[in-house]
Amino acid sequence: MNYPSMSDEKRARSRIVRRITVIILAVFLLVIATGAAVSYAFVKRSLEPVDPSSTEMVEVEVPLGAGSGYIGELLEENGLVRNSTIFRLYTRFKNESSFQAGTYTLSPSQSLDEMIATLKTGKVIVVPDIKLTIPEGFTIDQVIKRLASVAEIPEEEISAQLSDKEYIASLVAEHEMLTDEVLADGIYHPLEGYLFPATYEFDKGVTLTQIIDEMLKPTEQLYNENKAALEAAGRTFHETLALASVVEKEAVSTEDRQEIAGVFENRLADGMRLQSDPTVWYGTGETSIFTSFNDLQNDSLYNTYKYAGIPIGPIASVSRDAFAATLNPNDTENFYFYARPPREGFPNGEVLFEVTYEEHQQNVNQYRPEWEAFEAANNN
Repeated sequence: MNYPSMSDEKRARSRIVRRITVIILAVFLLVIATGAAVSYAFVKRSLEPVDPSSTEMVEVEVPLGAGSGYIGELLEENGLVRNSTIFRLYTRFKNESSFQAGTYTLSPSQSLDEMIATLKTGKVIVVPDIKLTIPEGFTIDQVIKRLASVAEIPEEEISAQLSDKEYIASLVAEHEMLTDEVLADGIYHPLEGYLFPATYEFDKGVTLTQIIDEMLKPTEQLYNENKAALEAAGRTFHETLALASVVEKEAVSTEDRQEIAGVFENRLADGMRLQSDPTVWYGTGETSIFTSFNDLQNDSLYNTYKYAGIPIGPIASVSRDAFAATLNPNDTENFYFYARPPREGFPNGEVLFEVTYEEHQQNVNQYRPEWEAFEAANNN
């Protein structure tokens, strides 16, 4: 019988030890590699914006002499960075230390580099004293109330300025888009529809005329961009703006606006009246789900049930979308439309289009109870 020698046993033990050593080393390297990957991912994520799509603005106060550690904690507390330690280490790594004291307006959408650049250069984002937002479809009466609220200007003063014929005449002389059409007899507000719906920012001390000038600029740009199209359509800017304001009040989506503009073109071409409820409401000053017989008899030149053609002037502020739809209406066979109230799946309602009056009347009879229920639910 042959027995293994002592040298064979040593070699076997040596092989086992080497294998164990290799396994331990491999595991160790794997742990290090995994840790490095996790650490890299953590640091990389910490350097990225907290929320790239955020529109929130956060005001932070950086005191005199504040270091990167304090600033990092301040930013983390306000949700502007993910990790204050990473901020501190990153600024040291990049040798960034010349932070300036002050009040800063920062956003979670900014990266660490962007925040560091802002804080280091002392670039303070100034919050406007006055921020005026005018939604699409606002009437001048609504604009006056909103402006009075945010700019602390009395409503009476704003209304008087917008009704001052000498002031309006000076604007007509200054702006090509404005003509004597805005001063015609029967016009309620000369600048109705001309104060563009947008968000405006002003510093304290701005005058009312400066605010009005800023609100006229986007409308003037709209006019300048569409001179050729207006000439081709054979209508003045005022007429187009008036028709577009009715389209604005009748629909929300681009598709519905284009189709309604096409319906209005068919009615105008056929000698029909536009018969738009929003024009009636503008004339009466009342807004209701249902238009009464007395409302329809209101003797206002805006009332498109009583008077043929395009209203004497705009009835609301006009978006670019509604203006474009009016200049580029659908070529449609429809002459009628009926809007259903908002409901599940249709948060902005639904517009039904028909060729004949009989089909349209069927929609009225079928869906009028929806409006009655909608009115009852909103009045409770």
